[in-house]
Amino acid sequence: MRLTVIVPPAVALPVAGYGGIEVAAQDFATELARTGNKVTVMGNIADGRSQFGWDGRNILTETDPLSTDKYDLLRDADAVIDFTHSKVPRMARMKKYRSVTMWTDGRSGHDIYPSKAVREAFQDPKAPVIPLGVPVDGIGIPEPVPGRYLSLGRIAPYKGQADAVRMAKEAGVKLTVAGHTGQFADAYYSLCVRKMCRDAGFEFVADPPDLNAMLDGAAGLVHLHNWIESFSLVAAHALVRGIPILTTDIGAPQEWVRACDGGMVVSLEELQAGRPEASAIARGFFETNWAPKREGIAKRARELFDIRNVAAQHLKLLEEA
Repeated sequence: MRLTVIVPPAVALPVAGYGGIEVAAQDFATELARTGNKVTVMGNIADGRSQFGWDGRNILTETDPLSTDKYDLLRDADAVIDFTHSKVPRMARMKKYRSVTMWTDGRSGHDIYPSKAVREAFQDPKAPVIPLGVPVDGIGIPEPVPGRYLSLGRIAPYKGQADAVRMAKEAGVKLTVAGHTGQFADAYYSLCVRKMCRDAGFEFVADPPDLNAMLDGAAGLVHLHNWIESFSLVAAHALVRGIPILTTDIGAPQEWVRACDGGMVVSLEELQAGRPEASAIARGFFETNWAPKREGIAKRARELFDIRNVAAQHLKLLEEA
């Protein structure tokens, strides 16, 4: 098939460091190209052949694909898959247009949601749900270092790092907080979390070059976000490594934890109210021996998130349209 994938231009491709949705779109396009499709990626990239097997076409804005020198790539494609945030209406009216739609995006009317949480939030019960994919080849199930717990992701209030520090401190375990502190993060909150870590004797790592590489050896991931997390690449990468997750009962990660039997879920309301029930669940998470379950967690997670399965689901949907 001739496929055009549109990626938000805010982050340059290929992604180096931060860029969650851009990483997901890049991996998705690469898998589509690997399976013999002719793929063009529109994004913040130089024009021409990429190292990933697809052709790049530079765009400056999310409406730029409609410009006269690029529109033919939309018109002549067998399908257009739009990862951008605005879902430009004129593109959304095109034949075989589909959008991967997050909670913070505009809707296109031809939406594919990355989680049931987003579909339910948009009250769109008939729309398909296909998770974002991750490449799993070469990823093992590393032996955990006892007591090595992580909180990873963009440093921002809605990501809940302050609650992660508080829960780990109450339970008497060590925590490493690491994540992006630059563009799209919250500078003041980053300073507050850094101070909380210093006061608790925890490690704070700002802007690590490879966030997922830090997962190797982790005993668990503490992911206490307080908003409708549309997806979480960090959570997916943890689960495919067999790493259990402590998360809240809102958004996508709790879906994956339940589907993979890969951790524990705490009530966000009880967590924010400082209720003892939340502390008890957190202690239970830290005290559980997850070692015998890690292989099963990884197996179930790979069935969900393997980029090959995810791309195949999209192609089937496009072929049936």
